[in-house]
Amino acid sequence: MEASKTTSEFDSAIDPAFPRLDVEEIAAAAALGSTMRVAAGATLFRTGDCPLDSYIVVSGAIAIFDIMEQPEILLVAYGPGGFTGEVGVLAGRPALNDARASADSEVVRLDAAQLRHLLTLHPPISEKWIRALILRRTLLLARERGGLQVFGRADDPATLEVSEFLYRNAVPHRWLDIADDDAGARLGRLLPQGPRALPVVSLGSIPPLEGPSLDELGRVTGVLHPIPAGRFDVVIIGAGPAGLGAAVYAASEGLRTLVVDLLGPGGQAGSSSRIENYAGFPEGISGRDLAMKTYVQALKFGAVFAVPRGVKGVLPGADGEHSVILSDGSTIAARAVIVSTGVTYRHFQVPGLAALVGVGVYYAATQMEAIRCRNRPVHIIGAGNSAGQAAMYLSQFADRVDLIVRGGDIYSSMSDYLADRIVANPKVRVRLHCELRKVRGARLLETVTIEDRTSGVQTEEASGGVFVFIGAVPATGFLGTEVARDPYGFIYTGINVPPGAWPLTDRQPLPLETSVPGLLAAGDCRVGSTKRAAFAVGDGALAVTCIHDLFDP
Repeated sequence: MEASKTTSEFDSAIDPAFPRLDVEEIAAAAALGSTMRVAAGATLFRTGDCPLDSYIVVSGAIAIFDIMEQPEILLVAYGPGGFTGEVGVLAGRPALNDARASADSEVVRLDAAQLRHLLTLHPPISEKWIRALILRRTLLLARERGGLQVFGRADDPATLEVSEFLYRNAVPHRWLDIADDDAGARLGRLLPQGPRALPVVSLGSIPPLEGPSLDELGRVTGVLHPIPAGRFDVVIIGAGPAGLGAAVYAASEGLRTLVVDLLGPGGQAGSSSRIENYAGFPEGISGRDLAMKTYVQALKFGAVFAVPRGVKGVLPGADGEHSVILSDGSTIAARAVIVSTGVTYRHFQVPGLAALVGVGVYYAATQMEAIRCRNRPVHIIGAGNSAGQAAMYLSQFADRVDLIVRGGDIYSSMSDYLADRIVANPKVRVRLHCELRKVRGARLLETVTIEDRTSGVQTEEASGGVFVFIGAVPATGFLGTEVARDPYGFIYTGINVPPGAWPLTDRQPLPLETSVPGLLAAGDCRVGSTKRAAFAVGDGALAVTCIHDLFDP
């Protein structure tokens, strides 16, 4: 099929998603990669190929096809100066599509290491290329068809967990509710004997996965990689804003950097539908988009990510080398460790709530949760910025949004601009002096009981989703007693480290150093931090500065 005779789904004339390199930029790339000729119809890479190389068209044309749909779909055609690839090239993930030469062509081939070198040496190329990689992944995520398919039920927590993992790691996918006749019929054709477990994940080129673990899903999607051998200069535990900020600064300054996270980039901020007070984004940005941009930036500088990977503990070494114990029992050696595990929203002790987590009760408000509540009433518990952002976002999906506020005012706990929007939104009802008392449902949330604290009257009402944003607790339980923490679990750092907890006599702890020399904390999990994404990123940068002082006193 010749690309020039077929309408492509994406318009390669649109800049900046599909920019073209000029003659000098192509020559710079050719000096690092290899130039080759390919015949019309030749395949450059196939869906699932990993590692994935990038190709720059010198002459001729390359066409990109989605083979997950039948008949296959032409996504985009690249002419001279165009280049293939999206975020997966730097992340080491498999190809999402097929690439073929649609004419006799000359191309420059770059592997991931060569591409990183090119982007480091040539800032003008880096600006074009990085922006294009992110925008192309965004286009793929926004498509209504193609990509990985997740067959499951709205009342299945495992389906939500898989969807959340894919969403957090920006893996293009579609959730197909098998309660829908068409989706159920498609699953029947895929597995005539019926699924052994839900969800069922269809990747097209390999047998469908039935009830996969996150590790299994991570391996087949390319999110999970083997961790390179050898000691790291710094291991960062947690990939929220603080951890991602630390990764960018550490990797860009030549430190061998590993980031470990249980779910994927973003942390608590990744569950935010829109952040509007982050400097540099006057139009606002979603938590996932902010995380993805910072993640790609860290990848560009060579940071390594281990996802999904939990941490069981950190063993301090007397010689200054620490051991990070992963959930699978393996050990990573590090000269320094940054704990940036952030916080998790406090779970409510309300009758019926725990049993419905993931099937109507949620602690995040992203697209994954929102589509499960479409055209139904929802209840948000909380009065902070996270609750307010969730209310505005969910009002685009839900029939009605009730913001349940224990106090008598939202302006005292929420940014004024956000509170003004909530008050002006006809789909959001602010219910002051109210509390959630009970939730009810068999397999899926059905009703909630709300008490008016002024009158004492309780009302039971239908609900399609309860979203809880009522304060946070630090995710620091994996640390040993040698790491000094306050009664709530937040980590002491710098001048806040209790005098008796610091073991050295020849120096005091660095600003973000904990009571364990060489173990630092950044972001929401430490005592005294400001709970804002921008502050957390700054904390991550400061932690790297402390590490340089630690290595070169």
